[in-house]
Amino acid sequence: MSDPREPHDEPVDPGPEELGSAGPWRNVPRPTPEELVTPTEPGTLEAPRMPTAVKVGGIALVAVLLLLAAWLGLTLGGSGEPEPSPTPTVEETPWELAPPVTIGNLVQGETTTTPRGTQGDRDIVRSDYSDGTNKVVLLLSRPEDDLASYLKDTGIEKTEPVGDTTCGFSVDNNNIPVCARLVDNTAITVAGLTDQKFPELATLVNSFYSAMQ
Repeated sequence: MSDPREPHDEPVDPGPEELGSAGPWRNVPRPTPEELVTPTEPGTLEAPRMPTAVKVGGIALVAVLLLLAAWLGLTLGGSGEPEPSPTPTVEETPWELAPPVTIGNLVQGETTTTPRGTQGDRDIVRSDYSDGTNKVVLLLSRPEDDLASYLKDTGIEKTEPVGDTTCGFSVDNNNIPVCARLVDNTAITVAGLTDQKFPELATLVNSFYSAMQ
């Protein structure tokens, strides 16, 4: 039994050949939380963190803008399909410039037609009527848009209204009595060759118009 009073042998550190190339073991201090954060490079500033409320608000704003853009696209651009064009209205063709064969006791005689473009920009029809005693001349002119101008251009003066017509005297034809009416861009004129009065000629104007409808 060994003597307890004898000193024990001092522990011997293992040499490098026993521990390998790593050298002797030693305690390494753990890094603090501050040291775990990657340090900012010198000369640069670390970007501040965006609060969560700001992030949520930004996402909501983007969503609202997208919805607004979609609504504007539908409102201004429509569905993308072209709208059907309205059906063009067809202008009604005026009644034909065809004087009746008879009107009351008056019977149609010689008739002449001057198509538009022959001597101007109007269609003109002239037809004589007679009952054996009374004689009148029917004159149709189209298009006409102003009765006063028409009467002036045809030399009708001293005009006065008689019912739906305007009557006067043709200064270029021995002041014969004439009554005229403008309807459907057409001047209907009746001239009396046997001293007819204005009321009689005005009635004939309306009778001719009704017969040509």
